Amino acid sequence: MIILVEEFRMTLETMIDSLSRQDQLIAMELLWRRITSGPEASKPPAWHKDVVAERIGRLERGESQLLDWDVVKQRLQNPSK
Repeated sequence: MIILVEEFRMTLETMIDSLSRQDQLIAMELLWRRITSGPEASKPPAWHKDVVAERIGRLERGESQLLDWDVVKQRLQNPSK
């Protein structure tokens, strides 16, 4: 079964690679619409709860701090500072 899944993935990748950039974008948009319109679209994965709990714990223990989004953007744009 794993081999079949891997073969399908490789075939799918080959098909995507053969598309023009415009067709790849159209395919991506179609996939995104399908993924986000299903009944599970608005339900976050279960592991998100664990990640959020860990981050809140780090904040409460003083191991982490919240940053303003403008500060984060500035740090990402100028990583050497």
